[in-house]
Amino acid sequence: MAKLKLGPCCSVVGCSLRPGTNLLSEIKVFRFPKNKTQRDAWIAAVKREGWIPTSNSRICSTHFVSGKPSDDPLSPDYIPSKLPHRPDRSRKMDRYQRSLRRASEVYEMSTTVQPTEEVEDMDTDVTEVKSYSDMCVGTDLTMRDIGDMEKLSISYKEQVRSLESKVQMLTCERKQLKSDVDLKDDQIIHFYTGLRSSQVFYALLTYLTTAWSPRTLSPPTALQFYLVLMKLRLGLPHKDLAFRFHCSCATISAIFHDWLNIMAQRFTSLIHWPSREEIKKNLPVLFRSPPFNSVRCIIDCSEIIIDQPTSLSARAMTCSNYKSHNTIKFLVGISPRGSITFLSKSWGGRASHKTITKSSGLIDLLEEGDIVMADRGFNFPEYFAAKGVQLLIPASTHGKTPLSGQEVSVSRHMSRMRIHVERAIGRIKNYCILQQTLPINLVKRRPKDTVATVDKILLVCSALSNLDKSLIQQKNIS
Repeated sequence: MAKLKLGPCCSVVGCSLRPGTNLLSEIKVFRFPKNKTQRDAWIAAVKREGWIPTSNSRICSTHFVSGKPSDDPLSPDYIPSKLPHRPDRSRKMDRYQRSLRRASEVYEMSTTVQPTEEVEDMDTDVTEVKSYSDMCVGTDLTMRDIGDMEKLSISYKEQVRSLESKVQMLTCERKQLKSDVDLKDDQIIHFYTGLRSSQVFYALLTYLTTAWSPRTLSPPTALQFYLVLMKLRLGLPHKDLAFRFHCSCATISAIFHDWLNIMAQRFTSLIHWPSREEIKKNLPVLFRSPPFNSVRCIIDCSEIIIDQPTSLSARAMTCSNYKSHNTIKFLVGISPRGSITFLSKSWGGRASHKTITKSSGLIDLLEEGDIVMADRGFNFPEYFAAKGVQLLIPASTHGKTPLSGQEVSVSRHMSRMRIHVERAIGRIKNYCILQQTLPINLVKRRPKDTVATVDKILLVCSALSNLDKSLIQQKNIS
């Protein structure tokens, strides 16, 4: 016995019917219409977020009141209506059928009514003439009603055409507003995103979207990337972006986190830990005299103020004596050239420099003979010495005799070098999202995420700041 060949499955969520599923019920399936208005109405009725039908997408006959779609916009079957999230439309079909019958009756009346014949016999009985007159009056009234209905119908059609043209005009205006930003203007790109040029913007966009696509197609992909960079650079709230790009706040939030995830994954390569050879090859003049020519990185910690957590333990962990606020703290390392080469995970503001440094994994990247430069807050040289790494910090006069001339000279030279790590951290914080008090939802991990949202933001902002011009000009390197 030949196998029954099954057709494509119904596209409605929860419906698995297809032609051939049950021969007794005579299941039929219908393609999505080519007419854009009706096609968009079908897609909206199905309510599958972000879903676009293909040439193989179908909807089965069980979702139409009459068992098949209609091209009449007044018909309940103009769109699939028998859906789990829609009320029963059988009454609407009854009303539609009655309206068709009434229109048919009016049409038949207009075609059957004939004008009265002229009276040839002038001696016709008065009563007979009266009856003809009555008939004529009745016919005139009916025809007048029909004429009024036709005029009213023409008026309604004109109103519909006028409204359709207004809708089309407003739709075009909305599309124009969405794409009103000139993404090829270098000044606009630099101000709103922090990137140097539109060329860098499109290079990053291509890099991100080569093997990945956003879940939503509106706004267009380039505008989505642009609004995410605006969020980071200017610290704009979701509602502001929603007004600018004509979306809901929920859509802006979904776009932001969707792009932040892929940016955090792909931009890790922009924070590169260079080899000794790479560092020595690009060593600035400031670092060429011993012992500074062996400096592998310059480190420092920084803090970002956050909203007060509701949990008492979280409040205690994030309470910062230095900032007198709830904060998160992170460790940054830069190369002698000034680029960010190391970034730790974030910690509560109460964590010490020593705790963060030991847990960051920095020591695993260092090699014997390296020098790490830091400020006096990193006064634990024994931790680095265990791996043959020297910790270079400014000399302190606390409880000691005054510094010698050589110690003063070295400390001043170190200060000139260490200023660059502060400038690098300043570049990260040029992204205004890190200058504001971060809400808790941007600090903690989202469901199903393994990385805290604030760590993704820090990584992306650090990576983007590395794309800026070098902190130490080329003339100081050669």
